[in-house]
Amino acid sequence: MIVWELLGWTGNVCFFSRFLVQWWASERAQRSVAPLSFWWLSLVGTITLGAYALHARTYVLLVGYALNGLIYLRNLRFHRQATPGLSSVNASLIALAAGIVLVVAATYELRHRHESSLIWIIVAGVGQAIWSSRFVVQWWASERAAESHFPALFWWLSLAGNALLLAFTIHLGNPVLIAGYVPGPLVQVRNLMLGKARSGRRAGC
Repeated sequence: MIVWELLGWTGNVCFFSRFLVQWWASERAQRSVAPLSFWWLSLVGTITLGAYALHARTYVLLVGYALNGLIYLRNLRFHRQATPGLSSVNASLIALAAGIVLVVAATYELRHRHESSLIWIIVAGVGQAIWSSRFVVQWWASERAAESHFPALFWWLSLAGNALLLAFTIHLGNPVLIAGYVPGPLVQVRNLMLGKARSGRRAGC
């Protein structure tokens, strides 16, 4: 049990560290940017927290970790070289498959977890769908720009999904899972502020 707890907290440390790295890099650039270390920390964090979620049998959260892991790998490739990405058809098929898996995971949790209720599974499912879609949006924007790119919609989706998943993890009462979503809103709001300030500077020019 201690090993799984350590694994979960290791993932949280990685996720919290990546927020600091991205925040610092964005403050220096005065726009939303993500250095290479952000994606490596994200990948390690999603693997370790994904393993913890599997152990805790929170399959709704596990789906998100798995999907986000694919996005992190793609952005790591962007840092190496701008390689051709997925077509819109393939990206749509992946999103559809992820949606089906999410529904299956939510149904399983509803039927096999005594603390789960329909309303909380809906909250978790909608939160996870929004949370995962943010990186689909980021992926698509990056494919078009041929570099890692964060549109404003990414941060709005992050804020909405984070709020719902934080509520769900508080309902579960699991401190490891709760800690993974606590620092998010601070970074998300700050990146939205940076994006708005940059748009203002462009308008002024």
